[in-house]
Amino acid sequence: MSMSDVRPSWADETPPGSANLPVSRRASGAMLVVLGVLYAVVLLVLIFTLTTHNAGLQMRLAGFGTGGLYAVCIWHSAKVRGARRTITFFVLAALLAFTAEALGDNFGLLFGNYHYTAALGPRLLGVPILIVFTWGTIVYCGFSLATWMTDRSPRSRRSVPYRVARAVLIGLVTGLIAAGFDLMADPLAVSGVWRQVLGTDAWWWWIDGGPYLPNLESWQGGDGIPVMNFVGWTLVPMVIVAVYALIFPDGDRPSDRRTRAVPLLMYGFLYVTMVGGLVEMSWYDPGLTGAIVIGTLAMGPVFVLGVLGLLNEPASPKPHA
Repeated sequence: MSMSDVRPSWADETPPGSANLPVSRRASGAMLVVLGVLYAVVLLVLIFTLTTHNAGLQMRLAGFGTGGLYAVCIWHSAKVRGARRTITFFVLAALLAFTAEALGDNFGLLFGNYHYTAALGPRLLGVPILIVFTWGTIVYCGFSLATWMTDRSPRSRRSVPYRVARAVLIGLVTGLIAAGFDLMADPLAVSGVWRQVLGTDAWWWWIDGGPYLPNLESWQGGDGIPVMNFVGWTLVPMVIVAVYALIFPDGDRPSDRRTRAVPLLMYGFLYVTMVGGLVEMSWYDPGLTGAIVIGTLAMGPVFVLGVLGLLNEPASPKPHA
């Protein structure tokens, strides 16, 4: 039995024109301009807050660019994968991520025992709506990088076991990339520095804490972060991507160096924003320094491998055979 026998016929559709139409250089160039503006704003703010010792301003801008990054992800996906695949991916990511977060916040499943505060805006079943968009951005960046760096085989039809193994592998790599980001994001989000500097609640809190960064001064609840949290951060993206990859096992449109640079630069942007916040918050809680070191060791190799991969990419895309 071939995979086409066990999946819906509409999933056989390759991205429109994938054999002949590469991603527009104008479109990828415009995405890079948008990312350049976001980088410029973040770096200028970081320089200002470092020189003026104004951690409060840096913390207020911790979520800067969330909407912009999500929009660029959708834009990039639409150009690389087409509309149907883009809608499927982001709807799937939103539904599964929201379900996982609701199970976590209400029942302590998947990630450990935690609760969101009102700091991130409107909530549904205890889950901030903003978190759903954040998940979409992180999973898409991880998926794009994982596919690019691990999936270089020819786009020929393969057996069902091969496609399942490929989907799980790409999902696992995506999950590890996403968990690397959370090694920095979670300590920032639960830190007691929010109350100390701004007089506001942190973004969420762990009821019992955990062994990761046990010297971290949390806003409330137990200090430190449970290891189960990072297991959840690996498994949820893995499931999202594996399901998507089984539905759409074929390749993307041909793309050049600039197009492939977009998700890599988005991942780098996430790193810069996290490091900027953690560096200045560590002035008040030295326990956050460990998050910078560990997060850099986790995210850094991904970025370096991505840069090395870009250097080997052709300047112009080559159509798939």
